[in-house]
Amino acid sequence: MNDKSERQMRVWALLGPHRGDNNQVLALAEAIGLPFEEKWLRYNQLRRLQPKLLGATLKSVAADSRAQLEGEPPDLTISTGHRSVPIVRALRKRSGGKMHAVHLGYPRISPKHFDLVVPTPEYPVPDAPNVVRIPFALSPLTNERVDEGQLAALTALPRPRRLFVLGGPTLYWELPVAQMLGALRRLIEIAERGGGSVLAIGSPRTPQPLLNAVATELGRAKVPTFIAPREGAPSYRAMIEAADQIHVTADSVAMVADAVNTRKPVGIVPIAKSRLGRAVMAASDRLRRGKRLFPRDLRFFWASLDEHGFGGTIEVPLASDPPDFTAEIAERVRRLLKLPPRPATADRDSDR
Repeated sequence: MNDKSERQMRVWALLGPHRGDNNQVLALAEAIGLPFEEKWLRYNQLRRLQPKLLGATLKSVAADSRAQLEGEPPDLTISTGHRSVPIVRALRKRSGGKMHAVHLGYPRISPKHFDLVVPTPEYPVPDAPNVVRIPFALSPLTNERVDEGQLAALTALPRPRRLFVLGGPTLYWELPVAQMLGALRRLIEIAERGGGSVLAIGSPRTPQPLLNAVATELGRAKVPTFIAPREGAPSYRAMIEAADQIHVTADSVAMVADAVNTRKPVGIVPIAKSRLGRAVMAASDRLRRGKRLFPRDLRFFWASLDEHGFGGTIEVPLASDPPDFTAEIAERVRRLLKLPPRPATADRDSDR
């Protein structure tokens, strides 16, 4: 493969059902600078099995989706999520071991099956020479085009525009309605004292009752407010672009990354342990103190944010200047492929 030109190299971005995961894969694929194909994969019930049990196979991919994976394997795959692991292993086996593979996040299998594994702090990935840990998830390119009409409607709201971004429950954590409304009321109170407006947007994981409660609370506010509908305009990207401050619930590594990478003031909104989380963490802290929970432990992610100064609170949001982790990982992949560094480009802030 080393004698191929960049134009001849084939890259597959393996995409699945989760927007945050897909955004990371596409961010890296774009940053590497090679032409790439998007492979949107649908999985069957076998996806529930752990990668170790499935081995190297395409059998967990739905039949109508499997046809995309036929033929000669690419030079490189970029994947995320444990369900993609058997597919990557099958493609690598078909290539005779020549195919390179990069995995973002936690593959739930030894890193030895990949050329590069890029986890964030919450994942219990063992240390290895091919493991590169980054403080938060890779984020899409910041110069993604935003609909000017959507942006104009949002920027008509008075400044500072404080955006509340809501994620959703995870295995060990939840977003209690009362706690989230308390955070929202603090934002509204700050706007009532100091001026500006309050905006809100949910994610695909946000429970509808929580969104309904947020909409009701915003409707009672004495300052200008806006909540984005679950579907349609304005887009998440337009909301992020219009905001002067971004306040994100602490469950979403990807949305925190999006917020921090804007270099705007960011507030991390605390969440609460679920009933399962309370029991598991109490036992783990007694028996495995300092070790990460399976499949992920958000407490380590939050500690990393604090260590690097990436984000503050609702009362004191913090702006920071993070490195471009996407570009750093992209250059590492180019070295893996024995390609020269990409030419320097203008500072990414100029594209905003």
